[in-house]
Amino acid sequence: MDSVLERPFYFIVVLWGDRFRDYFLDYCLPSLLSPGNLPALSTRQLSKFLIATTAADWEAINSCPLFRAMQRYISPELIEIPPCPPGRSNYHHMGIGHKLACERAFRDAAYAMVLDPDFMFSDGTVARLQHLACSGFQLVIAPALRLGEEAFFGQLHKMGVLSGSSRTENGMALVITGRQMAYAAVNGLHNEMLSYEWDAPGFLLIVSAAWWRVPGENGILIHCLNWQPMLLDYGAIADHDTSTFDRWTIDGDYLFNNAKDLTKIHVVQDSDEMFVAGWGPIAECRIVKHQIPFAGKLVAKAQFGASYKSAFFDLFKRRAFFLPVRWHAQPLNAKWNEVEDRAMRELLRYVTPPNRSLFFGADGWTERLCRIAARVLTTCLVILRPIFIIIYHRQAVWRKLRQAARAEKDAIRQLVWYVRLFGFNRN
Repeated sequence: MDSVLERPFYFIVVLWGDRFRDYFLDYCLPSLLSPGNLPALSTRQLSKFLIATTAADWEAINSCPLFRAMQRYISPELIEIPPCPPGRSNYHHMGIGHKLACERAFRDAAYAMVLDPDFMFSDGTVARLQHLACSGFQLVIAPALRLGEEAFFGQLHKMGVLSGSSRTENGMALVITGRQMAYAAVNGLHNEMLSYEWDAPGFLLIVSAAWWRVPGENGILIHCLNWQPMLLDYGAIADHDTSTFDRWTIDGDYLFNNAKDLTKIHVVQDSDEMFVAGWGPIAECRIVKHQIPFAGKLVAKAQFGASYKSAFFDLFKRRAFFLPVRWHAQPLNAKWNEVEDRAMRELLRYVTPPNRSLFFGADGWTERLCRIAARVLTTCLVILRPIFIIIYHRQAVWRKLRQAARAEKDAIRQLVWYVRLFGFNRN
């Protein structure tokens, strides 16, 4: 690495329990130990791995040879959090650790990557992030989309990337290229991700991506509304807003609240540049689209437009959405341009880029009429959204309503927030 960062680089992770500790030690950390990742990091000030976890998990992590191997490149530091209490959402409990760790990175004006324990990184990711930071970029984001654990790992095993031995015990790095990860990802999508395919019929309340297969290629084109902060320069943030962690997770509006004044933002659009894979067991999140007779595809596309308009996706996410992302296991070719052009024509019928008109990029009256008809249907679905929410989440809604009727302040605040989040467009 010919450039050295003057300020430290902090890696931030929140975890607890055997399952996610094992994910971290057997997949996430070994992938960060590949030659183009932690071994390539060069900073004048000491860089750190901030691990927000319980005292018991910290002790178990410290006993692993792999963890000791990591300390050749970066200094680990415990940020202790309490065990997750019964009845509390894991996602909300993670906010405790994220808040403490991000505040620490802000105080130290560090560069930071916030990661999950069930993440895996392609070789060269950290080296590329360091190059972008040295070039003045203040924020780097990559698509955050779920892969099916069984299918994704199965593909990696078939390629011989994952061996049967435990990296936790042998301390070996896990070296995977972007194209290997893209191949395994494209052929190992979670059913949540499968439901986001543009031409798939059916109905989902919230849709965080749209994607298309490229014919004859092991690749997909993605337009994404859910982004992972691969690099955030806390030295470029004047006022650090951590309010997101009090009610949501880091993939909520944290970046929107803190990146407003950042001027150099890089979006990872090619899996060759870097790849971050996050997964989950398919049985834990069985998302199935509700089928609509006769007009399933049309309703699915209009509902995507309604989802895009909700306050669940802030202005920052909507701006990045219109940049195409390419996951590919083979070299790009002319087929990708054809799919990108078709995808953009389809998307612009249902959603409009910020600060653009409805007819931005429209070609001819036929296309204009198609857009008007699509927006009418989308508007109808926006109006009906409160009914859909009650149907989808009726048990939780009635429970909160009963608590609010008893004048429970937390329940009232949560109800107001949910109405604001799912019911109205704030931008």
